[in-house]
Amino acid sequence: MPTSHTWSYWHTYIGVTYPCQRIKRGLTRTHISVSYIDASYTSLYELQIG
Repeated sequence: MPTSHTWSYWHTYIGVTYPCQRIKRGLTRTHISVSYIDASYTSLYELQIG
């Protein structure tokens, strides 16, 4: 079994799959962090008013 062939296959597979998963994960993380920041600001705002 040629190693270079396997490596190029994996390289192509990772090259295609990894960015897609990273984008998905990035969007989810951004959404969570935005919600978290929003909640933090809201509680800070309420504390300042109170």
